[in-house]
Amino acid sequence: MTSVMRTVLPLLLLVATAQAYFTANIFVVNLLNDTMEFMDCAVSVNGTLPITPDSILPQKVTRFYVNTTESREDVAGYCWWHAPRYGICDPLFLPAPVRSCPYIGWQRTVIAGQEDIDFEVKTPGYMGIGDLTITKRIGHLSKIYCFCDPDVYPDCQQACADL
Repeated sequence: MTSVMRTVLPLLLLVATAQAYFTANIFVVNLLNDTMEFMDCAVSVNGTLPITPDSILPQKVTRFYVNTTESREDVAGYCWWHAPRYGICDPLFLPAPVRSCPYIGWQRTVIAGQEDIDFEVKTPGYMGIGDLTITKRIGHLSKIYCFCDPDVYPDCQQACADL
């Protein structure tokens, strides 16, 4: 490989990754003793949810799929549920447009060809959270979030990992 190729190849890879679309496949597992009623999702103008979640019966799973509509675009959004048996979140502390919890929020930003993906999860308090990343590569991420009854699953992270 010539020195020119050694210089150009990494730049081409940087440009290719900077122009990639972003997708995220998010699984949500209900390890509570109550149904998590799906309320709504909201996503920024640069994204879509081709697959939206459902209400989740105990010991069942749902998923949602985030997709950007343009390359090199930031995307953000939230999906939220309601599980009243486990408490209610204070609406003063919920980000707009979220109206209940638990919720999962995401934000993907692209700066100079580098992507950064952050997730935010909030529960009404008396609920455990498990968070597993299944796959992560440039332009795609798969995660599992578990919501647990702490009386049944005192270590929600481990319960989620054991699935």
